[in-house]
Amino acid sequence: MEYLCSLCGKTVQGDAVEFINHTETHIIDEIKANHPEWEEKDGVCRKCVEYFRRQLKGEE
Repeated sequence: MEYLCSLCGKTVQGDAVEFINHTETHIIDEIKANHPEWEEKDGVCRKCVEYFRRQLKGEE
């Protein structure tokens, strides 16, 4: 299944990442700070999740 990521706009294979774990709250906050138009229901590709995870760790 192909999915269009609502953040990077790339078509990726697989499904969107859905945030259901409360430990991901910081990533959600970071995404919303950078993309205020984004809504959780839009999902996000795994590559974008990893990017924001690395940003929070100070690796980006």
